[in-house]
Amino acid sequence: MLRSFALSGLLLLALVTQGCDAGSRSADSQAPVVDPSSLEIGDDTDLGSGDEGFGPTPVALHGALHVTGTELRDEHDKRFQLRGVSSMWLNWEDDGYAENLEGLKWLRNNWHVNLIRASMGVEANGGYFDNPEKAKAQVVQIVENAITAGVYVLIDWHTEQAHKQTVESAAFFGEMASKYAGVPNVLFETFNEPTWKEGKDTTMLTWPDLKPYHQAVIAAIRAADPAHESVVVLGTPNWSQYVDQAALDPVAGKNLMYTLHFYACEHGTGLISRGQSAMDKGLALFVTEWGATNADGGVNGEVCPQKAQTWMDFMNPRGISWAAWKFDDCKDSTCFLAAGAPLTGGWTSEFLHGEGLFLRARLQEQP
Repeated sequence: MLRSFALSGLLLLALVTQGCDAGSRSADSQAPVVDPSSLEIGDDTDLGSGDEGFGPTPVALHGALHVTGTELRDEHDKRFQLRGVSSMWLNWEDDGYAENLEGLKWLRNNWHVNLIRASMGVEANGGYFDNPEKAKAQVVQIVENAITAGVYVLIDWHTEQAHKQTVESAAFFGEMASKYAGVPNVLFETFNEPTWKEGKDTTMLTWPDLKPYHQAVIAAIRAADPAHESVVVLGTPNWSQYVDQAALDPVAGKNLMYTLHFYACEHGTGLISRGQSAMDKGLALFVTEWGATNADGGVNGEVCPQKAQTWMDFMNPRGISWAAWKFDDCKDSTCFLAAGAPLTGGWTSEFLHGEGLFLRARLQEQP
């Protein structure tokens, strides 16, 4: 059971911090205000990171996942919602929070996390193109940890220009699909946030620009593991916001979902309406990245829990899976850990930062 606290206490302490994905994602009208006193900020009880007494893991309970209509379902054909956290760009991961097995098991036991997203930077400084073996080793470590912990893992090609990287992306995902053929823990995200055709401030990529890329990469994944059609999540235009465009001409195939990203201080009812419109047309959505902050990752330290709660009230009743950005201890308010937080867990309120208290409570709530 969660302990209820007033936001004027610990939550405000976490919100007034100094500052992630930068980007000028389009903002829209403000979401309805939720009464702050109605928001819980979670429970500090520390159950540790051990396996004994924990019971069946999420993957042991739910097995291989599939998509039916707009829903993600488990091996028992029951609707299943993935809820968890995203690493930061792995090429800029200084401390290794997302690569630590004990920390992941602690999140599983204490915050009920059933998903971790491995965000592999591609062309960014120090990313996959600079050092592919290091980048793959980081992803593999996170995947192996997820398998050991019995949680799901989303392998993310973290770039805004993947449509120029079809050959490289298909090779990478083909390799990962082959390595983890038949492993129920593993899902794939083929394009983090599509943005512009050429550099910044030119022409936005449209769904017809993106669809051939997704088709090619899906084909590589299916060829590498034809007996197990893993769930694949497809990036959509405008920093993965225009899911309604994809709904007009979806990719043919099984177990496909579409990416919707939001940052609650800027993105409200207008973007929620796009998501609902896409679902009304039969699209299955996955919010693979979100923050209770501004779209720059919370550089100025602002957190908007009331607006983020409106998104929770949209996603959770519909079973829309989500991963919060980001699992790190940076100054930005999307980083939910305070600077110097231990690597292996034990993240009670004193170690939480930015959106951390809000995120903890939302994860601890049973869907």
